[in-house]
Amino acid sequence: MNIKNSTVSGMSLFKDDILDSYILHIPHSSTHIPNIEGFILNKIEQNINLLTDWATDQIFDVSNVEKIVAEYSRLFCDVERFEDELEPMVDVGRGFYYTHGYDGTELRKLDTTLKSLIKENYYNKHHSLFYDKVKEKINKHDVCYIVDCHSFNDNPIVPFIDQPKSPDICIGVDDFHTPTYLKNYTLNYFSNLGYSVEINNPYSGCIIPKPYFKINNKVKGIMIEVNKRLYMDENNIITEKVEELKTVMNGYFEEL
Repeated sequence: MNIKNSTVSGMSLFKDDILDSYILHIPHSSTHIPNIEGFILNKIEQNINLLTDWATDQIFDVSNVEKIVAEYSRLFCDVERFEDELEPMVDVGRGFYYTHGYDGTELRKLDTTLKSLIKENYYNKHHSLFYDKVKEKINKHDVCYIVDCHSFNDNPIVPFIDQPKSPDICIGVDDFHTPTYLKNYTLNYFSNLGYSVEINNPYSGCIIPKPYFKINNKVKGIMIEVNKRLYMDENNIITEKVEELKTVMNGYFEEL
């Protein structure tokens, strides 16, 4: 389906309106840790190297599309996680406040006072901004599209059972919030460029602000995850490859 001139709830969306109805959510590109209190210092570097979505703030730098970028490392505060009572990863020490690293070893001491401050001053502020931006788009366009922007390690940190070779591009979808036409468009766009693409493998779903999650289908979402092998050589970012992917992502929105 070509959505250039589609109608959503009685409103005709032209190209500029379509782009303005999108938000790029980029949660894991930063390596900045505002406060190293409680961290086991010799554990930080390797976790940063493996868990950072390197250069995604550059790859998903799309003209005329608004971005929300977390300005601190996920090790410090992972804004992509649910709050503790809803987040399954909290059981392994990787809720919004990490106490354990990718390999299950201790990364940071649990300090409940510090954790509460981080939640109030970082996690809640991020999600308040996110919610306000989504609400603004809905008020203006009667719809908001969220693209959840990530990269992933070619070799999974936690091995999957019978995991086949990882695709170039992983598309995460949600049954309630991802329209079929957007899923199909995204799959076809990257496939037609020669990338191997899979749906919900190795990661699934997409971020939606909690007040809208499974409640309001005016909020649409999809996740695009780029395999790091496309732009990194071991631990090194290849600038030319980042620029190529940036062009690809801009093309994705130009063809909407």
